[in-house]
Amino acid sequence: MAFTYTASSTGSTLQTETVSIEVSPASGVIAATMLPGDSVSGTINVSNTGTVDEYYFVTADWKAADDTTPSLAALLAYNLNVSVAAGDTDLFVGKLEDLIDRPDSPGRELTLATASEDVSFNFTLPADAGNAVQDIDLAIDFVFVATS
Repeated sequence: MAFTYTASSTGSTLQTETVSIEVSPASGVIAATMLPGDSVSGTINVSNTGTVDEYYFVTADWKAADDTTPSLAALLAYNLNVSVAAGDTDLFVGKLEDLIDRPDSPGRELTLATASEDVSFNFTLPADAGNAVQDIDLAIDFVFVATS
């Protein structure tokens, strides 16, 4: 025997909102030659340009630069340490290869009241990295994804 139930909603209002972020600068955050033991850093400003409070995640989309093989790029991504922070809050600390959708769910809150914040990236090539990572070039895109 089938059971069917129907309910009607009265007095409801349907609204649409916009989830949107902008990052600045759009390119050229970090361009450096590193030796074992070196650190470099850069900052990206993230702005809530939507109409609701949001959360965001960041991913490092890395690949071999023109003069590097994919396997060597993977070797460097495995050896390169990165920390990502918004203010005093660490969003990620670990290997570049693991910087995927961080921080963990629900993400980093960016309210309409806050409007924007700086996200700092600090890369360190360990002093014991050795010659295996010499002359390896990476191209890295930082991908920011907003959700509500």
